[in-house]
Amino acid sequence: MNILKKVELCDLDELSGLLVEFWHSQLVTPSDSDILEDIRRMIDPKGIGRLIMHDEAIAGFIYVNEKYGYLNNIEYLYIDKKFRGMGLAAYAIGEIKRIVLAHADNDRVQIEVSPNNIRALKLYHRLGFACIDTMTLSTGIPGKTEEILLRELPFRINTEDAFLKGDSK
Repeated sequence: MNILKKVELCDLDELSGLLVEFWHSQLVTPSDSDILEDIRRMIDPKGIGRLIMHDEAIAGFIYVNEKYGYLNNIEYLYIDKKFRGMGLAAYAIGEIKRIVLAHADNDRVQIEVSPNNIRALKLYHRLGFACIDTMTLSTGIPGKTEEILLRELPFRINTEDAFLKGDSK
């Protein structure tokens, strides 16, 4: 059985480990203070932080924050490698959409994704998400890169990241 549940004190050790795995999948090595800040955000009532549970085991987490004045932005979605391919990301997004859209001032849910994360792109497309044409740019890109043309402009993109190795957001 799958459920979303609020984070409790007894969950913090396991959540910390999952947060470290999440950041490694983003090619970032988080500090202890980064992980503590993420935990603080997960339990802050201004956002929606939930553990994704499968048969009473913590399988991942999802966190929704405010963006552009609306509490509707899925900032973090992570499924532990042991639980991938079981439909848990789709389940969590469905439940979060239900929660977020129940608020009268929310008429959409949004999520950002690396264009290299093909599995996530396919999932989000299947769940009814459409591209609103935003992109995150950085002055430094970890890992192997290649240059592509995007709207006739040359950009360097990461070609050797965790998404290409099968990890997903």
